[in-house]
Amino acid sequence: MKATRGSTESLWKEYLKTEAVELRNRLVEHYRPLVHMQAARLAQKLPAQVSYDEICSAGYDGLIEAVEAYDPKHKAKFETFCQQRIHGAVMDWLRSLDGQSRTVRSFEKRRMNIRERMDSHLGRPPTEEELASGMGIPAERFSELSRLSRLGREVHLSAVQGDDDGRSRSGNGGWDVRDEKTVDPAQRIARKMLTEYLTRGLNREERLVMILYYYEGLTMAEIGMVLNLSESRVSQIHKDVIERLRRRFRDEAQELVA
Repeated sequence: MKATRGSTESLWKEYLKTEAVELRNRLVEHYRPLVHMQAARLAQKLPAQVSYDEICSAGYDGLIEAVEAYDPKHKAKFETFCQQRIHGAVMDWLRSLDGQSRTVRSFEKRRMNIRERMDSHLGRPPTEEELASGMGIPAERFSELSRLSRLGREVHLSAVQGDDDGRSRSGNGGWDVRDEKTVDPAQRIARKMLTEYLTRGLNREERLVMILYYYEGLTMAEIGMVLNLSESRVSQIHKDVIERLRRRFRDEAQELVA
């Protein structure tokens, strides 16, 4: 249930008085749509390999910083102050990406697209050598970029030593501590893979309409405001994409049966 103006003001007063993390998180949740809207606008201007989810992730950092730094005595509306912080956080994140990172991201995108095409053509997953050839990349360079891509996904946790207090340990001596409040990484990866599959072949505008409507819960009118389109145009884009997806799934099902 959305917070009313009065309840939001009360939440702000309580947070500014106590600076409690729980209250901060409730404010972040309330203003979450601002991140989605800013991310959608930026996604239209940034290269295709920069995903909407990545922009949102950087934007949330800016939203948290905005809540923590906001001072109503300066008379600026929080929404205005917040959007500047969100935009700044995304720009800082983009600047932090070095040339190698952009190269690897571009490589991953091309490899995924070519693997899908070759899989369909060959009727089986292509080998590493076939992928390298299909991408027009020397085998040695392909192996190096693949290695960097794998490294980019690894998460290294420092082993923590201490007395046994009932928490489980992993085999390498590090603590295996589960945070029940966090989203399972497997769910996040599954969502990303499903999004990539469902929006494959869509242009940037169509892709954003589907993501904002089905994943972020925005209305057609809200999406129109974000993308500078009329509500009827958004509705038409949505209808066209659904019809194309239905045809695609029907054709793929027929191919499987044949």
